[in-house]
Amino acid sequence: MGTKDYGQIKLFIKGIILAACLIFALLYPESIIRFFGYQILFFRIYHLIWLFTFIVLVKRLIPDWNSKISMGKIFKRHYAQILTDGSSKQEKLSRYRRKVNIGALRTAVCWSIVVLITGLLYGVGIFNKLWLFLTVGFFVFMDQFCVSVWCPFQWVIGNKCCNACRINNWGYLMAFSPLAFIPSFWTVSVVALSVIVVIQWEYLFHKYPERFYELYNANLQCKNCGKGCKLSPQQSS
Repeated sequence: MGTKDYGQIKLFIKGIILAACLIFALLYPESIIRFFGYQILFFRIYHLIWLFTFIVLVKRLIPDWNSKISMGKIFKRHYAQILTDGSSKQEKLSRYRRKVNIGALRTAVCWSIVVLITGLLYGVGIFNKLWLFLTVGFFVFMDQFCVSVWCPFQWVIGNKCCNACRINNWGYLMAFSPLAFIPSFWTVSVVALSVIVVIQWEYLFHKYPERFYELYNANLQCKNCGKGCKLSPQQSS
């Protein structure tokens, strides 16, 4: 099974789960609350979801556990150096960093507005805790949609695909950030670890920008990609 097919299966599964949660939240809200609070041995369902999420986040921080180049290109194991002229390299890297950093800043501002609006809806009582969690679930689904179908951040930042994306590991914080409005150990720990993932990502980007740039990292070039995606000639050049 190819990477693209696997991603579409994940999108389908997440879509089915989200749709089921939305239907039950509209028709039988108490039942969905009881479901996530259902106890299995010493754990409740939401404990298991928290544990799974925590493990996923920890995997992103450890080079040997981060096998996907889209999320792991910050690490040396995913870097295949392309030798170029030193002065030319610095000039091109400088232009590249300026371009993608501007796109990243735009994304951060836009997403902060989305999260603040979500928090406002919760604060004035339009959203309750259940709908805030469902909003997070929708963001998680949309993160997979961006990976499997179409990503608007390609237009905002100017990257060609997930492998070359400037903000790939921001996705966790972007999805989980509304949890900050309902503080508890379970929510704060997820948001805090998501922040650590972003800090690590940003630190290594600024220290090793060449790992993110296809002109200097052969593993990011289309000819060395196994995803089988179809890009326009301009995107793949």
